[in-house]
Amino acid sequence: MPILRAGPWGNLTDSFQDVPGDVTVDELTLYPVNCAKTDWLSGQAWGAYYEVEESGCNGPETITATSLVFGSIQLTKQAGDGCTYYWVSPYGPFSGGEAYIIFAGIGPWVYEQSLSYAPFDTSVGGTDPDDPTGTYAGFFNTYTVTTP
Repeated sequence: MPILRAGPWGNLTDSFQDVPGDVTVDELTLYPVNCAKTDWLSGQAWGAYYEVEESGCNGPETITATSLVFGSIQLTKQAGDGCTYYWVSPYGPFSGGEAYIIFAGIGPWVYEQSLSYAPFDTSVGGTDPDDPTGTYAGFFNTYTVTTP
């Protein structure tokens, strides 16, 4: 069965357009229709491609962190944008403790440790939104965050 394609350039209102004069992202209102990312015809190379990148954090599902009170703990990525990791003591946050490692979109990763909902140490790590691992410097200590 043949694959019908419009283009090679177009948008929702007009699917048959020539290659735009300016293909920088800020000026682009027409997009290549070539799904295969190969030449349109033999000898006719594509001059540009339009790609979509995922937003948010794309780090690992779990990380392991050293903590001041609880030794080595394993934090799990929370649902949503993936920029928050959480651990809670088996006794619960009120009678045990909890830990968060959060990336707010700007600045460094922040590691907060709490006992009975009261934060007792906040430390900072790297700035790569996809990599929460590394050394975190806190008031009381330095902490290491790795993948399990």
